[in-house]
Amino acid sequence: MKPAAPAVMATGLYAGTTLADDGSPILLFDPAGLALVGGVKLEAQERSARIADGPAATATSATAVLLFRALDGSRRALRLAVVDRIEEVEVDTVKEAAGQLRVQLGDAILPLAGVGGTTPTEGKIRLFRLNDGTHEIGYAFAEVIDFATIDNQIIHSETPGEVSGVSLINGEPAELVDAHWLFANHVGATALVSEPLVCRLPSDDVWMQNMLRPIVEAAGYRVVGDEHEGHADLTIAAQGAELPADSAGKMIWLRSEPEATGKKDESIYRYDRAGLLIALKTANSGSGQ
Repeated sequence: MKPAAPAVMATGLYAGTTLADDGSPILLFDPAGLALVGGVKLEAQERSARIADGPAATATSATAVLLFRALDGSRRALRLAVVDRIEEVEVDTVKEAAGQLRVQLGDAILPLAGVGGTTPTEGKIRLFRLNDGTHEIGYAFAEVIDFATIDNQIIHSETPGEVSGVSLINGEPAELVDAHWLFANHVGATALVSEPLVCRLPSDDVWMQNMLRPIVEAAGYRVVGDEHEGHADLTIAAQGAELPADSAGKMIWLRSEPEATGKKDESIYRYDRAGLLIALKTANSGSGQ
């Protein structure tokens, strides 16, 4: 269960929302709120007597989960708190891109998990849209079974992975999906950096803007031009070019010739991709972030 929109919760009639099997939201009534709005009041003495006679309230450790059938047929469970909503998309929106499987949802392109080697080739695919508060990923599944809670002992997996363990849920074993592992392995290290490092490239250098910029951005940097007046963690310039005004950050000099001009020449050949990536990674790791 999740809170509804503020305007809806303000009526005092609803406790929140949940998801139907088809992914549509359902409003849940709040009995206490209904009683209050309807003018039904409980006598204080009657409430006190029931509390005194009833069992002592104890905190529950049960975890709400969404029980579902994975694409490979296994019975699995996801913590309900990380499931934002359920989507249904055409299979042609799922493609391999930038090193991993991704799904297009409107204007968003999300990493896709839960597929394994059973990617559907036609029709539609259903997926959970998982949210950690900052990032989103999709998780493909076959069908929703039920809403449930984890009340029994969890047998943890011996090694970290997509499945963190197994437990009896509603009388049958169910694998528990490790949402933390999913985000750690599908969001990517660069996306987890809240404030990316800033790299300055010459605005008028066509080669750097068209050829080098994508590599720098893929390494996790935010690229700015000469007009940027703030601090740059890294500046990349052509060998022999005038030193930028802000040279407080790290520098990478690029040369157009494959061979260095001398032993003290620390510039990098512009098409030495491995050298560029190492230099970018070294500058990144040495920034303290």
